[in-house]
Amino acid sequence: MQQAFGYDNAMDDDLPGIRRSWAQRLWSTGKIAGSAARLATRRLVNLEGDQDARLGEALARELDQMKGMAMKVGQILSYFDGILPPQTHKALQKLQQGDRGVCFETMAEVIAEQLGPVHTVFSDFNPTPIASASIGQVYRARVGNREVAVKVQYPGIAETIAGDFSRLQTLSKLASLATAVDGPALVRELQERFCEECNYIQEAASLRLFGQAFADDPDITIPGVLASHSSERVLTMDWCPGAGFYTFTAAAEAPARQRAGEVLVRFAYRSLFQFGMLNADPHPGNYLFPESGRVVCLDFGCIRKFNPDYLEAWRNLLKVVLDNRRNAFEQALARTGEVARPRGFDYDHHWAMYCHALAPYREPAFDITTEYLRRGMDFGHPSNPNLRKIAIDPQWIWIQRLQWGLHAVLHKLGVRGNWGEILRTYLETPLTEFAPET
Repeated sequence: MQQAFGYDNAMDDDLPGIRRSWAQRLWSTGKIAGSAARLATRRLVNLEGDQDARLGEALARELDQMKGMAMKVGQILSYFDGILPPQTHKALQKLQQGDRGVCFETMAEVIAEQLGPVHTVFSDFNPTPIASASIGQVYRARVGNREVAVKVQYPGIAETIAGDFSRLQTLSKLASLATAVDGPALVRELQERFCEECNYIQEAASLRLFGQAFADDPDITIPGVLASHSSERVLTMDWCPGAGFYTFTAAAEAPARQRAGEVLVRFAYRSLFQFGMLNADPHPGNYLFPESGRVVCLDFGCIRKFNPDYLEAWRNLLKVVLDNRRNAFEQALARTGEVARPRGFDYDHHWAMYCHALAPYREPAFDITTEYLRRGMDFGHPSNPNLRKIAIDPQWIWIQRLQWGLHAVLHKLGVRGNWGEILRTYLETPLTEFAPET
């Protein structure tokens, strides 16, 4: 590894993009919305061309510069095929690792403030980041003979995210009018998760928790934490080698990709139904694929733990849909609290929605296509007869993000399988509660 404490890298400093005033961020959001609307329109009328890539590049630059919540939205759009034109999705993929970072001098000040001068804390430190994410940058370094990855938080990002959410609260009240959805409660839920993500002490605890939970799994690696070199804004973990998602997908043979897909499905549903928690950020940039065949799962900043009663209601609902028991659906759905206004509720439409969402688990070999993902989004269209009659528990949004994010990743892997067998295994596995090791 390069011995480097000279701070001579020439990376542009995008810190001003993070610290923009609310008016500047609002202006940027307007530009982003305009570009996204033009791209969505082109997708709907099946127009393709260089403009898709150019608009995608412009969208990626703006989102990358804003960081925080805006960049996270871009990361979701980047791998969720069917929302925007294909060339745009490809242009946005760079957001999964980041393309515009903050200069090392600025980030070194964060390390010095939290742990001490870089050259005294680390034996070796490469100032060129390996990833520039939504909340911080990741560097490769060494502590003694131990190779590590060091995640350093952008200065001011927590305050920027808090400001973004304060404005979202007002908008959510307006958006919830004439519906049964508690918009402000959903925004508070998102804000809590984002605030936790800005606390690397919390993420270190989550890494240890998942590491303990999956210690017996031969196919999954969770990086270990160096507590002595971690703080609220600096997180030092074991360095885990492996190919990135797109490199692996392009090079791996079908059996290797199939096996990786099965590991990701098992990781998702074992986390949720056996351990009552999930890593709620399943985008391709958070996985590595070493030659051993294991899957390295990264980034445990956004974690959701679930109420056991709510989780039990979801177990029951999924079993009903998987078993095609339409006669038990209404009662199972009521247990989840999703039906706020039973009068006039279109249960047939809702049944069709859940059958579509769980189609990869209801059939022995299912191809997750772009059209399948697009059809899933169509159920959220204003023409849905139940939009004003449903209640959304804050926990629900994370299950949806996990499920549809997982489906999008499986689509990118190009795999098909009997996912229902894996899901059913964990629907029948009792909830395991354990105290994390300290």
